[in-house]
Amino acid sequence: MRYPKIIYFILIIFPLLTGCSTARHGSFVTSTYISNEDRQNSIKEIGAVKGSSYQTMMFYVFPMGPAPSTNEAIQSAKSQYPGIKYISDISIDDRVEWKIGYSIQSITVEGIAHK
Repeated sequence: MRYPKIIYFILIIFPLLTGCSTARHGSFVTSTYISNEDRQNSIKEIGAVKGSSYQTMMFYVFPMGPAPSTNEAIQSAKSQYPGIKYISDISIDDRVEWKIGYSIQSITVEGIAHK
């Protein structure tokens, strides 16, 4: 039995396209610089914060909306409390959830906010 050429094309191109990732991770250091002025003003710990950035991929190939970014997830976490100076003890998690017909890529940032 012979298959049309379009079937072979789809079988070759589809896996190549689904292997592409669109997430944009930032560069981060493990320690935070705190100026002498901030140390003298006694920065206070506010509490735990969590922020996320998502993107849905229809049919595992077509992105719906902008790519998830670590910077967007950090800004989401910082928006939980007004006046956050910095976030310490940051952990960054990148996940892809596979559903039927689509996938959701998420970047989640967790840390401790300081004011």
